[in-house]
Amino acid sequence: MVVVIFDYTLEELLLFLKNLDESQIKESRHFIESNITRNDDIGMIYDLLLNKKPVQVGKTKTGTYKVVFEHPYQKSKDIYLIIMIINRQEITLKTIYTANSSRRLREHEPN
Repeated sequence: MVVVIFDYTLEELLLFLKNLDESQIKESRHFIESNITRNDDIGMIYDLLLNKKPVQVGKTKTGTYKVVFEHPYQKSKDIYLIIMIINRQEITLKTIYTANSSRRLREHEPN
């Protein structure tokens, strides 16, 4: 099978995520390992991806994106997902981590 990595604009990424179906989500080995040590609630991750709007998105490199969600249980935290879009039809979860939401809010403050 040939794997093609697509480079979406951030607007295209948001539209893709809005129409995402659970069958389109794949988990890398690194994601599974990091989720066990950092979060261990895969149901919450799928719920965020399928039902919540990200509070921030960014491109890390071609075809790879940082998608940030408010943590549903810890209001002072955000959940960062690094994803890759494959073959225009699925995403691969690459890694997950949490950070204080003040980090995201600081990034948007005017200088």
